[in-house]
Amino acid sequence: MSSAPAPLEYVLSPSQIEKFEEEGYLVLEDVFPHDVLQHVIDAISRDLDSKASAAVAEGRLSRDYAEYDFEHRLAMINDENPKIASSMWDFQVALPEFFDLISYKRVVDIAQQLCHSEEIIASSVYRLRPKVPRHMLSAVPWHQDSGYFEPSCDKDLILTVWLPLVDATQDNGCMWVIPRLHKGDVMQHEPDGIKHYLQIRDESIKDESKWVCCPVKKGGVFLVTNRTPHASFENKTDRVRWSMDLRYQAASLPTNAKITHSTANIVVDGDDGVPLSCNPPEPDFLVRSRLHPDQVLKTGRDFIQLRQDHKYKASTNRWNYSLTERSEGSNYAEDKEEESNEEKKDEK
Repeated sequence: MSSAPAPLEYVLSPSQIEKFEEEGYLVLEDVFPHDVLQHVIDAISRDLDSKASAAVAEGRLSRDYAEYDFEHRLAMINDENPKIASSMWDFQVALPEFFDLISYKRVVDIAQQLCHSEEIIASSVYRLRPKVPRHMLSAVPWHQDSGYFEPSCDKDLILTVWLPLVDATQDNGCMWVIPRLHKGDVMQHEPDGIKHYLQIRDESIKDESKWVCCPVKKGGVFLVTNRTPHASFENKTDRVRWSMDLRYQAASLPTNAKITHSTANIVVDGDDGVPLSCNPPEPDFLVRSRLHPDQVLKTGRDFIQLRQDHKYKASTNRWNYSLTERSEGSNYAEDKEEESNEEKKDEK
């Protein structure tokens, strides 16, 4: 049974929608209130505390650095043991509190308006991004998110909502973007030097006159399409630039969410009939629906269970890049960080 559409709490102006559609990105202020972000920050801090305490007990860390605040603690831990810092990256931290961000009404309002649909899929392809000073994996090269997605979704909008948990500045590694290129095709990508990230091969992106710096204050968001080239560079401060990125799409696009599909625009894997989503390794879920409100995911506990039950599907190997190689790249970076830390100790 369908439900009446709920009024929007965060309404975009026509000029904001036009900027996003024409430029391929948009920065908004005051989307997340302090208490909503603090709820997630506290959960991340507890997870880090657990990892640090375990590392001390196992002899992998000399102390837990609990005297440092949220913006400094992981940086101090990284200087001693970079593997602990790496364990906080991407989807290695899965917390019920993340669901509270993904399903937060204001951000889903924004997704509804930009995806032009009342049926919204959220992806649990969230990324927790602690940009640690002096860490090899902190700088992310120029790429389009579609480089990581299925080719069948190239022409569709997969909205990325990037939100900092601290003020994101040019010095600590905010996002950079090249506007208007999202109207073209997905550019050729290749694995970076250690095969951790994908990077655009086209030399034209090196024209710095076209780059736009996008600082975002805590509580705000940076919105970008899946075909908009973007990057973030080295964190030159002594603080960790914590952020998360979330993704949304219309339910009419390919999705592995367990929902009633209302269109024929679904690509199906022939092996077992599971819909092949725009990013198959991770599970999608319905986050807003007027047609099927009973199928909307409701709780953080359900979110964690969904991730645990998801049947892994490999993505199309489009650029000679795989999740296995990405893991190997992470291990290489950790080893190099440890070597660098040992050299610093010897110098002292």
